[in-house]
Amino acid sequence: METKKLHYLIASISYIVIIIHFILSHYTTEECKSGILFFSLSTIIYVGFVYLFFKSDLGKFIVVGGLIFIAIISIFLIFTTV
Repeated sequence: METKKLHYLIASISYIVIIIHFILSHYTTEECKSGILFFSLSTIIYVGFVYLFFKSDLGKFIVVGGLIFIAIISIFLIFTTV
């Protein structure tokens, strides 16, 4: 199996499992909506990065830049949200 197809398969299976988890668990409606929205956006970003990475060398550069940007924002939020 190609690496690209494996990544798409992992994204598809994890998305379905997480949506079922939020629907069948004892979350409030607001928590359920929030969780599904967050995971949907995360999955879209992940699939977009996989697509760009395998598209071209420019795509690889964009993915690396996007991951560095996400890392910097995450580190910034660690120190500012306590």
